[in-house]
Amino acid sequence: MYSSTTLDIRGHRGQAVPNTFFAQDSETHHLAIVFPGLGYTAHMPVLYYPRSLLLERGADALLVEYDYRGRVDFRMPRDPERDHWFFEDVAAACAAGLGQRPYSEVTLVGKSLGTLAMGYLLTEDTRLSRARCVWLTPLLRNDRLRALMRRARGHSLFVIGTADSHYDPAYLEEVRLASGGESVVIQGADHSLDIEGDTVGSIRAVEQIVRAMQQVLDL
Repeated sequence: MYSSTTLDIRGHRGQAVPNTFFAQDSETHHLAIVFPGLGYTAHMPVLYYPRSLLLERGADALLVEYDYRGRVDFRMPRDPERDHWFFEDVAAACAAGLGQRPYSEVTLVGKSLGTLAMGYLLTEDTRLSRARCVWLTPLLRNDRLRALMRRARGHSLFVIGTADSHYDPAYLEEVRLASGGESVVIQGADHSLDIEGDTVGSIRAVEQIVRAMQQVLDL
């Protein structure tokens, strides 16, 4: 079993970074850190069930619950100051999570904006050099992010839908081959990994993601 709490994480300009930390009651050496998208929270299906799987597998899990949409002082994604703010927050969250126990295994799970957090952390924190990475709806058209993905040395899983504006089969194959990872392409799924007009298909997509994660966790 596990319990949950909130860690005191201070990011950009000493501001609190919202989070929930799930700690296993028994000893563990596995930490999972979950970075949601902008407006897609860690409690929505595509992140909720992977997190549940990781807890089931005995990992501690830190959910970084930033929500910048309501912040008028948080500028557009291409603004350098906004990027600095975001990366300070995710670095502080990562450091806080890693500080909870002496972990020897780390799994990073990110969706959309969260994949930018993962790419940044993989280059900035040597403790993550072999981290397992689950890239959900990655921003494949971002050249800098793809370059960081190609350098990932832990096992990577890439998941994206064909109706996602960020989907590009050539870019996906590029990062998959360079990282030696796996990919799951969900036909008709959008950036939320929902299939319009197909509720059952959308549920099956989540199952497909979780099953792919099970295989990655067994490696």
